[in-house]
Amino acid sequence: MSAARTASWEVRSFALASGVILAGFLLVLLYLAQTTALSAAGYEVQRLTAQRDEVRRQNALLQIESARLDSPARIEADAVRLGLVRAATIRVVASEAVAAQH
Repeated sequence: MSAARTASWEVRSFALASGVILAGFLLVLLYLAQTTALSAAGYEVQRLTAQRDEVRRQNALLQIESARLDSPARIEADAVRLGLVRAATIRVVASEAVAAQH
């Protein structure tokens, strides 16, 4: 029976060692998966930060362009270039008069 016990102990020892090795392998795979996911997320954050900075830069340029286009001096210069003249007087018609005509 001593040989049977030795064989049984060897099988149990092998099974335990195999289980520990398998558990260690699975833990390493889990660690690598999480590290890879974290690295990918970091690259995504960098990409989105760069994209946000570029959109902010474009927004600032568009605000400057909008202010330039809304400038009264630019509008008046374009009007003169198109041959428009400033009205001498502005006639205002009361809304009651218009309603009375209809």
